[in-house]
Amino acid sequence: MSELAKVAYLDLPRDKRTICISDIHGHLDLLVNLLQKIQFSPDDILLLLGDFYTKGPQGEETLKYVIELSQKSNVHALRGNSDWITDDLPPAQRQWIESLPHIIETTDYTFVHGGLTAGDLTQQDAWKCMKNDRFLDQDLHFDKYVVVGHYPSECYCDKIPHNNPISNEKKRIASIDGGTFKTGGQLNALIIQRGEFSFTYTDALSPYRVEKDQPESGGTYNISWDDRFIELVEPGEEFGTYRHLSTGRIFRFPNNRTWRDHDGNLCVGSMATDYHLPVHAGETVSLIKRYTDRIYAKKQGTMGWILL
Repeated sequence: MSELAKVAYLDLPRDKRTICISDIHGHLDLLVNLLQKIQFSPDDILLLLGDFYTKGPQGEETLKYVIELSQKSNVHALRGNSDWITDDLPPAQRQWIESLPHIIETTDYTFVHGGLTAGDLTQQDAWKCMKNDRFLDQDLHFDKYVVVGHYPSECYCDKIPHNNPISNEKKRIASIDGGTFKTGGQLNALIIQRGEFSFTYTDALSPYRVEKDQPESGGTYNISWDDRFIELVEPGEEFGTYRHLSTGRIFRFPNNRTWRDHDGNLCVGSMATDYHLPVHAGETVSLIKRYTDRIYAKKQGTMGWILL
C-alpha cells in the first residue's frame, strides 16, 4: 500500500506577505541573496516547498541553513521528491526531513511540491504529491490556488523560454520552479499578499552590456525536455544544423548542447530555441553563454539569443 501524504494546516494572515520558494537544490548563495532582496522579515510568512539540497554546489550547507531557518515560527517547510532519499544524512537531518508534511493547507491556498490528484487531501499519495511531472498541463481545476514547484517553468515553454513563475487562473495553479540547476536557471520567490501574486528572483549570472539594437524574432519555438529528440542535418565547428524530429523544424544549436541518450537517440538540452531577445544598445542583460557570433542571455527571466 502506498504511503498517504501528511497534511499540515496553517493559518495565513491575509494582510501579511506569504513568500513561497521552491527547488533551492543546494544553491545557498541564491537563497540568502533572494531573502535579502525581498527583505524577508519576522512580519512575513515563508514557505519552503521542498527539494532543498540535492544537485547543487552547496548541498550540505543549504540543508543546515534551511533547518535552522525552519526553527523560526514564521517559516514552514514541506518535502520534495529530491528529499526522499535520506540514508546518507546525519540522523538529526534525516529525522527533520522525514517529519515534514507533503501538503500545507490554508484557508485560501494549498501548497505542495509536485502536485495533487483530484479528491480528499488526506487520501493523496505521498510520492505523487512530491513528484508529479507536468502538473500544470493536467486536466485538473481547483477551488483554491495550488502552489507547486518541482517542474521548471522552462519545460512548459513551447515558444519562448523563461524561468518565471507561471500562474493559470482558470485551473488555479501557480508553478514556481525556476530551474536553479539548469543552464540560466534562477531561484524564484512568489509573493502573495491580499490575494495578489508578484515575484522576484536571483541567479548567479554575470551582467552583459548590449552593443546594438536587436528586434524580437517572431514565430519562434522552444524544444522542451519531454520532446528533445533531434537529428543532425549539417555539421559545423561550433554550431550544427539540426532537425527537431517531432515538428520537423530546423534549428542551429551549439554542438556542446547535444548528446546521445542510453538508447542512442540524439538529444538537445538547454538553449534549444530559435528565439532572439528584443534588446537595445546600452541595456544590460544577464549572460548565460558566449559563442563566437552570438550570446545566449536572459532578460527579466526570459531567455534567447543576441547576435553580436
